[in-house]
Amino acid sequence: MKIGLYSRLAWNNIKKNAKLYIPNILSGIGLTAVFYIILTLSKDERLSEVRGGSYLPTIMSLGVIVIALLSFILVLYTNSFLMKQRNQEFGLYNVLGMEKRHIEKILFWEMAICAICVLVGGLLTGMLLYKLCVLLICRMLAVNSILGFYHVSPQTLIPSACFFLALYLLTYLFNRIRVARMKPVELLQSTHTGQREPKIKWLLLLIGIASLSAGYYISLTIEEPLQALELFFVAVILVILGTYCLFLTGSTAFLKLLKRNKKFYYQKEHMIAISGLLFRMKQNAVGLASITILATMVLVMVSTTVSLYAGIDEAIQRQFPHQLAISASYGVNGEYVPIPQEDLLRMVQTSAAEQGLTLSYVEERRYLNCAFRREGNAFWIDIPNKHDKVISCLFITAEEYQKLTGQQLTLTENQIAIYAFPGNTGQTPDRFTIEHRSFTCAAALTEYPIPIEYLNSVDAFGFVVHNEEILTWIDALHKETYQTNLSKITCELFLDFHDEETASQVFDAFADGLHKQISEYVASQPASNGSYGTSTSCKWDVLASIYGINGTFLFLGLLLSVVFLFATALIIYYKQISEGYEDRNRFQIMQKVGMREDEVKNTIRSQILLVFFLPLLVSAVHVAFAFPILTRLLRLLFQPNQALFMGCTITSLAVFAVIYVLIYSITAKIYYQIVS
Repeated sequence: MKIGLYSRLAWNNIKKNAKLYIPNILSGIGLTAVFYIILTLSKDERLSEVRGGSYLPTIMSLGVIVIALLSFILVLYTNSFLMKQRNQEFGLYNVLGMEKRHIEKILFWEMAICAICVLVGGLLTGMLLYKLCVLLICRMLAVNSILGFYHVSPQTLIPSACFFLALYLLTYLFNRIRVARMKPVELLQSTHTGQREPKIKWLLLLIGIASLSAGYYISLTIEEPLQALELFFVAVILVILGTYCLFLTGSTAFLKLLKRNKKFYYQKEHMIAISGLLFRMKQNAVGLASITILATMVLVMVSTTVSLYAGIDEAIQRQFPHQLAISASYGVNGEYVPIPQEDLLRMVQTSAAEQGLTLSYVEERRYLNCAFRREGNAFWIDIPNKHDKVISCLFITAEEYQKLTGQQLTLTENQIAIYAFPGNTGQTPDRFTIEHRSFTCAAALTEYPIPIEYLNSVDAFGFVVHNEEILTWIDALHKETYQTNLSKITCELFLDFHDEETASQVFDAFADGLHKQISEYVASQPASNGSYGTSTSCKWDVLASIYGINGTFLFLGLLLSVVFLFATALIIYYKQISEGYEDRNRFQIMQKVGMREDEVKNTIRSQILLVFFLPLLVSAVHVAFAFPILTRLLRLLFQPNQALFMGCTITSLAVFAVIYVLIYSITAKIYYQIVS
């Protein structure tokens, strides 16, 4: 047989099985395009140099790994389905005299045609869509769009082409092994082979229940965000394992329970539907579980990334009510002494004037920021174990509180006013001790004049104490415990400029001028050892950083969600086609023995609805149980607003349900066409 004959046979096979091959080729084109886009984003130096774009290469590199793994699974899955549907065809080839080596050559040409279509179509689509993705991600990073089309590079084209070519070669090797092991007679009779009713595997059912319960338990009981980060992937693995086990055996148990319900079972459409599903639930279960996991991933990614991005302004406003916060201190006899605020303000005003800036707001604050280990109502300074309950605390005096807020608090020596920052998981104590010294809560504050920056990963409290002596005592205890300046009384200036945009542009020059003045000031102090330190928190720098992280996460989350949604649709599509071909003869026989066409349609509808919406329901339950641990993880990313996250989650579920129903409508029509 000549090469031309093999290629023609392969091309004819693809055309005749277009209903099977076109979705396979389109999915390959989509995966290749997304892989190329994400890989190029991770390598594009222009994007990494924009403000907030420094996180892009790292986050996109993780996206490349996820897409590569998903592509590997989907390509092998679709190939396995295609080969299964063509069993009879291969058996007929063999019976008619075609040797296995001839079939292998036809399969090679089929693989080659599909791979060429996928590589050419995918890379061209990726190159065409890349510019649109760059514009979108620049919008999410809140930076000016990058102009020009300079992204086409062998550095990304070659790895993308090689990866997917390797995937298709791997599928060809699997197909060769399958053909080498096939027996023609068995293949010809494969569609007529009877199946026995599956038994309930109680051990597998117990493993599924235990795994799912353990995953849910972790999500519901973890309180510390850092511990949630450590155990999140453990919970994910347990839920995935439990989902597959329960679908494999739990679905069988559920159908048998329905079968025992005589009122429900002894109806024409229900009896036929349940019997049909029961006998092939073993092969159905894996597909349903996969759909459930993919649906859960879509819901989690969309809800978390959208809530992160939507909460940026709130997070910035909460943590940075003013544009700039500056503190400075210098070394004296082994300790750092704060530079007096009036001297620091004078240097700030001088540096601002050099850059043509004027201050619109100035506020002086003096506070102590430190951490404690909490055991009930006892606060301890030492933190020996990373799993200890750690809280972050701010302390100011009643005098400072009155200066900042204009409100007077009358406190005795052992009384403290307490403010619980948003997102706390622990209760606010009425009575507590700090290293055996007792305090009582004299007032629960509704606001606190000093924000906490970047501390959403732990519970945080703001305290107002009687006088300076208590601040000095707590500071001394920390220094005694850790022998370092882990905590210190901070004298800080909070500033606003009249022209924030200009200030953001000349800030580096302003900071250089300020450091020069501080260095000269420290050198003029008689007791100084010449060393000094400054702490500067700039609103626009942090805003760019958060936009960089959350914007990149949102872009990647939306892109991966589209891919996972497409994968879900693809699995559902192939599942419907597979079941359609299996059920066609059965329903035709039923019509011949007297079953009306409308009764057949009702039976089909009952059969599809019985299992089709089960993955949507289970994925919604997974997301509901995952909500507590996800809220704690979001605190690590400075998003403690549970109401916003809940709204995003509910909206994501509603939108996904609509899309899922559309997928059902489309695939159900294909199923009806095959069966009827």
